[in-house]
Amino acid sequence: MRIDKDKIGGFMAHYVPIPKDLNDIKEKFIMGFTKRQVICFGIGLVLGAPVYFLTRASIGMSGAIFAMGAVAAPAILCGIYKKNGVFLEKQVKFMREYFTRPRKRYYRTTNIFVSIERQIEYNRIKKKLRDAERK
Repeated sequence: MRIDKDKIGGFMAHYVPIPKDLNDIKEKFIMGFTKRQVICFGIGLVLGAPVYFLTRASIGMSGAIFAMGAVAAPAILCGIYKKNGVFLEKQVKFMREYFTRPRKRYYRTTNIFVSIERQIEYNRIKKKLRDAERK
């Protein structure tokens, strides 16, 4: 009779994969969603539901659903999207800063000797004013 190493008591052993980086493990809050995802979905619902009910009569069912999706999508994506450990709103902030900054950045140095000369001149004028007050 042959005994397999992966059999324990006649049953196959179950293996559970454990990720090497434990920072990727998030605590589940409700129905497999994290707190962040539940909050973002709630915000999307709060933003999207009124848009649906207000536009359903004027632009029809399909248009209202499309408008609701367009309004709720940014909030929902903020809860779901994560790339390289950075969530969507930070990615958008980084992209906005990248595109609003000037392309050419000039290297400018501060001449320390000019700063020292200014300080000496400031001290000299301050001393003259102090001497003028005493007279």
